[in-house]
Amino acid sequence: MATMDALQPGAQPGVLIANLRYARRAEVARFQRADLVFNGVDHGGLSYEVRVFLNVPTATGATPRDPTKGYAGRFVVFGHGGCFGELGHCDVPSVRRDPTDLRPGHPLVPQTKIVTITTALERILDKRGTLETVALVPWIYNGFRRKNGCKPGVFKMSDVTLRTYG
Repeated sequence: MATMDALQPGAQPGVLIANLRYARRAEVARFQRADLVFNGVDHGGLSYEVRVFLNVPTATGATPRDPTKGYAGRFVVFGHGGCFGELGHCDVPSVRRDPTDLRPGHPLVPQTKIVTITTALERILDKRGTLETVALVPWIYNGFRRKNGCKPGVFKMSDVTLRTYG
């Protein structure tokens, strides 16, 4: 697991690098599935995509989304665009509600995003033997005829975990 505080800056502003080491062990059976689980993903701001690259610490927005070049997948966050209500309107309550309360939760509760990387991880392990880094490239689409690209600070989360399943 890597927390947001432990992520390193990448080759381009906004790109984050997680040191998630994983090596195949001979005594453990091959996994059937591998997921990157992103917890506490903030979706209160802009909408964006996060592109995931394995063992490509130099990944940028210009890095091709080619599986042979380390691209493993992506997830998209549909952002709320910021808060336009009164002071405190967008603050997520820290107190847990009664489990029998049937009302929907606060709309800005952080999300969990999962990217299945089974094929990409197998390719890395067969080629290099070890997963070293996961590059996270947040990408904003600004609409018709506007500049698209990485924007520092748009992607916030609590942690990312690599999970493999037998």
